[in-house]
Amino acid sequence: MIGSSRHRWYQLAAFAVAGLMAGVACGQGGGGTKAGQPTSGGKVTVASWQEQDSLLAAGITSSATHAIGFANPVMEGLLAGKASADVPKNPKISDYWEPALATEVPTVENGDVKVSGTTMTVTWKLRHGVKWHDGEPFTSKDVKATFDQWWLKFGEKNPTPMQTTSGWDQVTAVDTPDDFTAVVHWKTTFGPYLGFGSGPYGIMPAHLLEKTWAAGGDMTATKLQIAIPGGFNGTATWDKFMVGTGPYMFKEWVTGDHMTLVRNQNWWGPHKPYLDQITIKFEPDTNTQLADLRTGTIDMGLDFRAALLSPLSHMQNGAIITQPESGAEKLDLNLHNKYLSDINIRKAILMGIDRQKIIDTLLQGKSTIPPDSWLCLGTGAWCADPSIPRTKYDPAAANALLDQAGYKKADSGPNKGIRLFKDGTPISLTVQTTAGNALREQQEVVIAQDLSTIGIQIQKPFNNPPASKLFGAFASGGVLYNHTFDMAQYTNTYGAPAEPDAFYDAYVSTQIPTKENGGLGQNSTFTNDPAIDAAFKQGRSAAKQDDRRSAYVAAEKRLAEIIPEIPLYQQLGVFGYNKKIQGIKFNEFYWLNNTYDWFVS
Repeated sequence: MIGSSRHRWYQLAAFAVAGLMAGVACGQGGGGTKAGQPTSGGKVTVASWQEQDSLLAAGITSSATHAIGFANPVMEGLLAGKASADVPKNPKISDYWEPALATEVPTVENGDVKVSGTTMTVTWKLRHGVKWHDGEPFTSKDVKATFDQWWLKFGEKNPTPMQTTSGWDQVTAVDTPDDFTAVVHWKTTFGPYLGFGSGPYGIMPAHLLEKTWAAGGDMTATKLQIAIPGGFNGTATWDKFMVGTGPYMFKEWVTGDHMTLVRNQNWWGPHKPYLDQITIKFEPDTNTQLADLRTGTIDMGLDFRAALLSPLSHMQNGAIITQPESGAEKLDLNLHNKYLSDINIRKAILMGIDRQKIIDTLLQGKSTIPPDSWLCLGTGAWCADPSIPRTKYDPAAANALLDQAGYKKADSGPNKGIRLFKDGTPISLTVQTTAGNALREQQEVVIAQDLSTIGIQIQKPFNNPPASKLFGAFASGGVLYNHTFDMAQYTNTYGAPAEPDAFYDAYVSTQIPTKENGGLGQNSTFTNDPAIDAAFKQGRSAAKQDDRRSAYVAAEKRLAEIIPEIPLYQQLGVFGYNKKIQGIKFNEFYWLNNTYDWFVS
């Protein structure tokens, strides 16, 4: 489903445009393992250092990349993300998708998308013979119920703290002429339609939603009795279970330790999944994950990042997949902070951080500095404008700019060397990032050192929350969406392939989470700019990709001017695994991809 998070061994530009990946193993290349003869049976343990506090973090109440990865083998959508290696050259947006619960990708060209004036209908042709893991049949009723849950039933007064209603609120009705046809009516011509109802957790089971609605409608509070043959049996809220249609079924989640997924013998796909079980082991940090991969305690580690490329490359019987991502490691700037509300201070920070030093010393030179707006990075290169500037590291210019703005350095006392704001207070800021990520913690140190040379103090010690807290939902006190930070360092990527509209929630002013709007949206920086609002709305207003480009060019130009965030580098996903796992075909957006093809040699 559409949503933002939240990730070179070869020339970066070529891989970014094509969405490909390079695999590095002791002499191995390619986008995954070279499959031998598949065999059934066996278990695989996958490690993650970002355990979430809710399974609804997979794009429902918040959007965390790790949680979406956990859900991918279990929860399906109308379409699935195509493996990166299978995407053709010079792809259209539709080329990044493949049928899942739907039998074809709807487009204008194949007649499934019809535009009439300013409105649009999309016809979804659904797969026969699919069952939910608890035995209920999948039908068009489930598609309608999903759109009802997101918008049609509750509108802006949803009892569940949904992460956003953006896009869903453009749907006026869903018709179900039969069990295997769903017709979605859009009140406007809506370009990003493919991602709504697609990807992990794209479609939810109607029979469970109806029970939730009957009990008040809050998915985070309503306890349901769940009975999955061979899987989870018990009473829980949606936070703690998943009932899907995918190749693996949810069995258990032992908080702080592991999650267990077991084979779905009734899966609708081309063959039964080969593995008996996938265990997701929760680790405290990436270094522990690396140690466990070396000893064989785990078989795969997610999201190592580039800092650990060297030790991973020397691992016996190990393999690495590196994935340049359609997104950036960045610093969000809280524009309601009195210091950061000044564009001069934001410009100085952009000039004052040596981002190339971070790339060269911490990432082994394996990435590049993005343009000042990275809206059209990676698979979004179809809308990139080459005129967007790439600000260079220039501490002298940053110091001169702050001098001209009247922020002089204190020459004595406890604030000596720190610039003073117009009210006499020292310009002192906090930086927060995900606890347990060694690379980001090193980056914090570099950022603090660099900014001290231009007279901006970064407070120490760093107070880094766990990922579940940083990315947590507004209702649960999440740091980003409650705006309880000065600067926040993390990666944000497209929530769906090649789709810059994924960042509508991050930049449009109506998407600023507040108590008044029930915490909807992901605009954590307080970006509030009419030109940006208009550009994103225009980008949605055409069905054809070529007709949307000018809108996103306007948006990236304006974002580069107002600087609501500091892009540090194009993110590089790094995943390590034992070569005994075969059949892997990785996907940039949805981790734990094609698990039905995985087998143990």
